[in-house]
Amino acid sequence: MRDIFKNLSKHLILLLIIFLSLQMVLPAMASADQFEDVPGWPTIEDINALAFSVYNATTDEFLLEQNMHQPLWNASTTKVLTALTAAQHEKFDLDAELLVSEAATYFGDPASARLHLKAGELISTRDVLGGLMVMSANDCAYVLAENYGGLYGYASELPPEKWGNFAADAAANSRQAFVAEMNRVAKSLGAKNTNFDNPCGWDGENHYTTAYDLTMMSKALLENEILAEFATMAHYMPEPTNMHPYGAWSMTSNTNSLVVYGPNFFQSQYIAHYNGVKTGTTPLAGNCLIGAGVTHDGQQIIAVILGGSVYRSADNSYVNLALPVRTLLEYGAYLSGAESKPYQEAPLPAFPPVLNTDLTDPTETLPEESDITTENTSDETTAETDAVNTTLNSQTNTVNPKESEEPAASDGITRREWMVIALSALIVVCVIAILIVNILSNRKRRKDSNEK
Repeated sequence: MRDIFKNLSKHLILLLIIFLSLQMVLPAMASADQFEDVPGWPTIEDINALAFSVYNATTDEFLLEQNMHQPLWNASTTKVLTALTAAQHEKFDLDAELLVSEAATYFGDPASARLHLKAGELISTRDVLGGLMVMSANDCAYVLAENYGGLYGYASELPPEKWGNFAADAAANSRQAFVAEMNRVAKSLGAKNTNFDNPCGWDGENHYTTAYDLTMMSKALLENEILAEFATMAHYMPEPTNMHPYGAWSMTSNTNSLVVYGPNFFQSQYIAHYNGVKTGTTPLAGNCLIGAGVTHDGQQIIAVILGGSVYRSADNSYVNLALPVRTLLEYGAYLSGAESKPYQEAPLPAFPPVLNTDLTDPTETLPEESDITTENTSDETTAETDAVNTTLNSQTNTVNPKESEEPAASDGITRREWMVIALSALIVVCVIAILIVNILSNRKRRKDSNEK
């Protein structure tokens, strides 16, 4: 028995020496293997967000996440599902003319993003999708929902020559029917915690989703060849209509800076081109962005940020949300083993000046007045919404990614180092236990020999 313990002790001590050596070597190896981004861009640790996720659609794997199943307001990222729902309609047709209702043209907030459509205007599904996905136009969201809801305009039972006979509430009812279909489509795509009550993304008590669910919706949109093309457009110009009979009546630019500027401008090492997806900004949702990019070896990466920001203490400002999403896409590509290539210097594109420099994306806020009962804001609904706001806000305080379960390139102890430490500690405990058993065994043997 004594020889057995002695042999075990020798082997365990040898293992202890090996693991202690690894403990000293592995931190250096891990440091050398850490993700190294181009200097000057936000790091993972710089990102403050209520929730985010990074997903490889090619391998169907979530690579990094924080609160990705937490229900949150999500602003105009809602329009991803608006587009998908319309595209799944049996009568979906890019060339079909859609009828603009009076209700679709009214917005109480003058800053609300819109294409400035006019009541009675006939505009193609193609141009409505262009305004929706590129400019994030809220009037386009309404027109799409009303005409593909089945009770008004294009998808209704009335032929175009009788469209003047719709009841006063037909557009509103059709819009709500479309929203109900949106929620059914969301579930069919694998969404688990999504409920929308409008096609634009207005903040509301019953309007919420998660980073996970938005990832599933975005994956479906990028797999749709028609919709994916709109998500990658930097600019869009609709065709003339009966109310706008001249060309270039609206020239729109994508609210997603990743798509507008491209990977070279963002100094990407891994992304060959950005291909979407959607921005969103409201007072309660904060800044939201779904970014997507295809790596040099063809892998599709999707990153979602809800309620996100990156603070710059140097000038007391916040950077455009495209910057942290760019970081998440880079890190996701790195974790996916994507091929890296040196970026090429890209000149800064020239754009017209922004009228309101405080806005990085068009604001989407609930209309102050509306003849549509589902969107009126009375004192009672305001009180209910305030109660919901308090509940959601208490659940979704800003969390620094440093506290995430899977921090990237952390300056602290890595998971690999913790494993080495734990195994070393286990070896030490085993050695001590065997030594104690040896000592007790020796004492007993001496005692037995003395008694003899």
